[in-house]
Amino acid sequence: MNIVTKISIQDLYDEHRANNIKIKNITEQIEELKEELKNCKNENKIINKQLKMKKIDLIKSKKIKWVEADLNSWRKYIEQNDDPVTYYIYYNDGSIYQQGYYEGIHNLNEDELNNFEQYFNDYFYYGYPMYLDRNEPYSEATECELAFGGGSAYIREFNWD
Repeated sequence: MNIVTKISIQDLYDEHRANNIKIKNITEQIEELKEELKNCKNENKIINKQLKMKKIDLIKSKKIKWVEADLNSWRKYIEQNDDPVTYYIYYNDGSIYQQGYYEGIHNLNEDELNNFEQYFNDYFYYGYPMYLDRNEPYSEATECELAFGGGSAYIREFNWD
């Protein structure tokens, strides 16, 4: 015996109406998602602008200048300019790699000075700050961090009193 399902016209109307409601709801969700996507893209533009403003390179922007100098040249600079800059000797792999001072440190604003302090080792190791997303899933230590962390790179500082 064959059982034939009987579908009434009203059942088809009801099914059609329910399907149209689903289509309407999905269409509304798509429109909301499109608007949300547009807002997220605009937010990304704002974040990228903020990142660009925060990612400063004090040397490239000529806020500070590295001056390669011996201790006598450093002393003369301080005496002539009344600018008590710190003298640095940067060692890498057991040898003196650089020695001198940064001109212009005293002219930095608070954000710039924080940048210099935060990326201090990078300015010596790379010559510029190495900006990385530390929360990136596969973020690793940089060569600079490994060198300074392992002791093969270090900096001695001298101040004029």
